[in-house]
This record gives sequence, structure tokens and C-alpha cells, in this order.
Amino acid sequence: MEPKGLRTGHIVALAGAVVALLSLFRPWYEIRIPDEVLQMFGSGGRLGSDPGLLGQLSRGVAASLPSSISASGWKELAGADVALCAGAVGTVALVLAAAGAFGAGIRVEGRAAGSAVAAIGATALVVVLAHIVHKPGAGSALSDAIQLRSGIWMALAGSVAMLAGGLMAAGDEAAPARGGATSSGGFARLEPELPPVFAEGGSVPPPPAAY
Repeated sequence: MEPKGLRTGHIVALAGAVVALLSLFRPWYEIRIPDEVLQMFGSGGRLGSDPGLLGQLSRGVAASLPSSISASGWKELAGADVALCAGAVGTVALVLAAAGAFGAGIRVEGRAAGSAVAAIGATALVVVLAHIVHKPGAGSALSDAIQLRSGIWMALAGSVAMLAGGLMAAGDEAAPARGGATSSGGFARLEPELPPVFAEGGSVPPPPAAY
């Protein structure tokens, strides 16, 4: 049984908000250092094979260089991370308010909460798509080496879930009764309109004449 005031869309949006929030802790972008660069500084490379001080420095650089460098959503989004976090937290708060978790004093109607969540999800989706299309360092040679990682796909899925769940909750209404059935499980009482027998202020009509 669902909590009072919640619809299926609210649950979908809540799950999407959690996924979007967790995505900020995952890598969004990654730069893989080419093997040629590592080999050049290594002991078998052109710089690393030098027996002097240059070779020692090159080998030290090769030992300290990682194979890849990644950046999480918190580090690379430059303010958009705060917007995504606020949207996810706002979605959670709206769903809890629709469920009455904050008491009778703070209660949001289910469809109104769904509309607000859908707006948040649409905004988050635009932000994520912008960061997919426009990667850091756009227009430079470094941009081609940047790869999209799991965090940005989690944020995309969470934003879509918030948008879809909000739309579902905003448009979810009780299905109308069919076949004359009432909400109590019975059938609607028929009240046929019959012609009045007594006119207001009139008298009893005379019986038909006998033949």
C-alpha cells in the first residue's frame, strides 16, 4: 500500500532524485593519458633512457603519472553541481510533503507537487545535456581526449526519472466509475424523471369517460 497522498509518479521521481544526487560523487569526465606519453618518460623511452639527471627526472615523472585523470560532478560543474543538488533535495522535500511527512501544517497536494517536480526534472535535464554536449575545454585539443563517465549518465537517468515521475504524478487522477458503479462498490441509483401527477395549485384530473 502506498503512503497516503503519494502516487506512483512520486516514487519514480524520488528514486530519480536520489540517483541524481549520488551522481555528483561519481566521475563525470575522464582524461586518459596516451601510452606513448608514458613510454616516452619511462625507462625505455627517449627521455627516460638518458643516463644523466634528465633521465632520472623523466623516470620519476613516468612513475608518478596516472593512466587517467577523472573529475567528479562536485569538482567540474562550476556551480551546476549546486543547482543539481538543490533540485534533488527539493524533489525529496516535495514528495515527503505530499506524503504528509512534515505534519498537517506542511502539506502539498499531490498533483501540485508533481508539477513542481516535473519543472525541477526538466531544468536538471537541460543542465545535464548541456554538460554532455559541451565538455570541459571545448574547442581545444584536450576536449577530444575527455571521455564521459558513469556520473554524467547517472545524472541523466535521474533527471529523466524526476521529469517523468513528476508528469505522472501531475496527471494522475482517480479513474471515473464505469458501468454505473459508485466508489463504494455498488451501483448508482436510478432516478427516472416521471411526469408530475399533480400540477402545482391544480386539481386531480378527471377519470377517462366510459364508452
